[in-house]
Amino acid sequence: MMKRQKQTCAYTVALFLAVVLVLSVPSSAVSVSESPDVISRGGQVTVSIRDLKNNDAFSLLIEGRFAVAGGSDFLFATDNFRMPISLTRGELIAYTENTSETMLNVKKGNITVGVGKMTGPDGTFSYSDKRDIGSGTYEKMRLTGTVQPGKTSVLTRLQLSGSKIGPDDSEISFVVEGIDAGSIFLTVLVNDRQEMFKEITLRPAGASATAAPDQYLIPPPTPGTATPSTQKPAVPQTFSSVDQLASVTAVNIPYVGLIRGAAKQVPPEWLAVSSAYTLSPDYLTFAPPATVSFTVPAPSDPGTTYAYFIGRFGDGQWSTVKSTAAGAKVSGPIERAGTYALMAFRPESTIPATSAPTAPATTPAVTMTLAETPKIASIAQAEPTAAPTKAPLSWFVVAGALAISVGIVLWKKK
Repeated sequence: MMKRQKQTCAYTVALFLAVVLVLSVPSSAVSVSESPDVISRGGQVTVSIRDLKNNDAFSLLIEGRFAVAGGSDFLFATDNFRMPISLTRGELIAYTENTSETMLNVKKGNITVGVGKMTGPDGTFSYSDKRDIGSGTYEKMRLTGTVQPGKTSVLTRLQLSGSKIGPDDSEISFVVEGIDAGSIFLTVLVNDRQEMFKEITLRPAGASATAAPDQYLIPPPTPGTATPSTQKPAVPQTFSSVDQLASVTAVNIPYVGLIRGAAKQVPPEWLAVSSAYTLSPDYLTFAPPATVSFTVPAPSDPGTTYAYFIGRFGDGQWSTVKSTAAGAKVSGPIERAGTYALMAFRPESTIPATSAPTAPATTPAVTMTLAETPKIASIAQAEPTAAPTKAPLSWFVVAGALAISVGIVLWKKK
C-alpha cells in the first residue's frame, strides 16, 4: 500500500513538472503567410496573420525596387490598404532613393495627409510620423515624385510598426499600382523576430511566366551552405535603413533589409545610442564579412565622452562587435544577419572621469573598457565578447525539474 502511494505521488509530481515546463518555455505560435509569388499591376497582395496577441510588437516593411527613366515621374502605390488591426504607439516611415523630389500621400476616409520635399544631391527622402495607426481601409498609401536625372531605378520603402490591438487572426491586403515590373520585398517582425520574408515579382500582364529570375531573388540556403544569390554583383552594395542612420555594405548579396525597432534587454552598464536594426532575410550569411555602420548622433551633453561600439543581439543576449570609428561613423564586420545597434558604455560606471580622453563635440570617442578595472583602449582592439545577461526563467525551471526528478528516482529506489 505504501509502495503504491509512493508511486502515485511520484507520477503526480512528474506530471506537475511536465505542465510547468510546457508553460514556462516561451513559444512562437505566431504564423504569417503571404500570397502570391507573381503579380501584375493592379494585383492584390495578402498577408495572413494567425495567433498574434494583443500588445505584441508588430512591424511590416514593404520595399519596392523598379526600373524607371531618369528625369521621369514615378508612382509606387499600395492602395486599398486593408488592416483589421490597430498599432498603438506606432510609427509610419517612408523612404526613397534616386529621386529629386518625393511626396508621401495617405488617405483614409475624409482624412488626407501629404508630405513632400526636394531630396537634394544625395537623392534620398525620409519621413517618420509617430502616432497610433488605426485599423480600417486606407484608400491611398502612395509614394510619388521625380527620378533623378541619369538614374535608371528607384527604391521605395514603407514601414508600419507598433503594438498590435485587435483580432488575433487577420489579413492585411493591398493593391499594387503605379509600376509594371520590378520586385516587392515583404518582411514581418513579431516581437523582434522575423516571421516572414518574401519577394514578390511584378510582371506586365501577359508576360511569360518563364522569364529570367529577378536580380534581387534570394532563395533560402540549404543546411550547411552560405546564402546563395541568382546574380552576384561584382562591386559592394550599400543597403540603408529607412532613417539613413544605419547601413550594411556587402558583396555577393543582392538584398539586405534593415527594419528599425527598439533596443531591448540592454545590459545595465550599456546605453542604447541608436534604435535596433534587424537584418532580413534572417538566413543571410556574409562571406566575405559585410560592414555594418552607424551614424553617431550629436551628443546632448557635449562635455561627456562616450565609448561607442556596435552591439549584436542574438540568442537572448547582447555581444560586442569589433568596431572602429572614423569621423561621425562607427563600423564593424559582421558575418550573419541579426539585430544590431550603436551602443556606448555608461560613463559613470565604466569610464573614470579623471582618465577619459576629451574629444571635440564633432568627433565620436573611440574608447571602450576591456576589463572590470576601468581601462581605456581603442575600439579597434576590442574582440567580440558576450554581454552579461540574466538566464531565462525557463532554464531555472528545467534545472529545478531535473534536480527534483533525480530526487524522485533516488526516493523510489529506497
